[in-house]
Amino acid sequence: MSTLTTLKELLRRLPNYLKAFGPIAGLRLCMSMERAAPVRSDRLRAWHVPGYDAPIHLREALGDHATFFQCIVRDQYAFDGFSQGRQLLDDYHALVKAGKKPLIIDGGGNIGLSTLWFGRLMPAARIVVVEPDERNLAVLRRNVAILGNRVTVVQGGVWDRPTRLHIVNPDSGSAAFRVEELPVDAEGGLRAYSVDELCTIGGGGDPFIVKLDIEGAQVQVFRSGTDWTQRTRLIALELDDWLMPWKGTSRPFFSALAPQPYDYLIGGEAIFCFRDPKQTPAG
Repeated sequence: MSTLTTLKELLRRLPNYLKAFGPIAGLRLCMSMERAAPVRSDRLRAWHVPGYDAPIHLREALGDHATFFQCIVRDQYAFDGFSQGRQLLDDYHALVKAGKKPLIIDGGGNIGLSTLWFGRLMPAARIVVVEPDERNLAVLRRNVAILGNRVTVVQGGVWDRPTRLHIVNPDSGSAAFRVEELPVDAEGGLRAYSVDELCTIGGGGDPFIVKLDIEGAQVQVFRSGTDWTQRTRLIALELDDWLMPWKGTSRPFFSALAPQPYDYLIGGEAIFCFRDPKQTPAG
């Protein structure tokens, strides 16, 4: 990347940092974060970010910096700009006032930034975060340690049933790992968990929010065992048809949700699926 291109990109992104963190902290973070970085690196650096009670750890690598910009700077999963989202927050506070702890499933946790974001937004929630890659998990555990026992970290993948998986593109970037099912007689691999299993791991109850960033595994998650969608207030996910043309990775998702009372709203790269609270069991 040329110096000119780097400068253009920095200036393009600077307003996002200023909006998120104010003029001084935003400029400081942007000037430090938005610089050329290698695709791969295991070197960790701790970043002090306004609004977060502990340093956020990132590898000095392009993928981690991009994830930080997307999730923390751009607020990828922010939904309070929608009336349905504001109602969801009101319902969260009502559940907490009633002594309940809403459950969030974070599928595809990467290095834990989405977990941190949801943990900050909903400090009384329980969170189960799932990630298949060992190197990502090491950073994730550092980042979510501040949340204590509110968070349960699970190594594996999200699927429609228990099985064994393996990462099929281990040389990809840290935010692009895809998993596939191993043959029945194969040994090893990663554990696959259904959403219902993850709810049990999180202490039981219905999921309040299910966030999925799972690189095409929507096919398997939504092809069967989708009763949990009838009890979930928000499903937030990225669709991956752009990544795998004509593979139909989004079709099971739409088939499972289409008959149900969901509203669909787009925010950045995410699609937010809000279920009508009048037709959803109360947490």
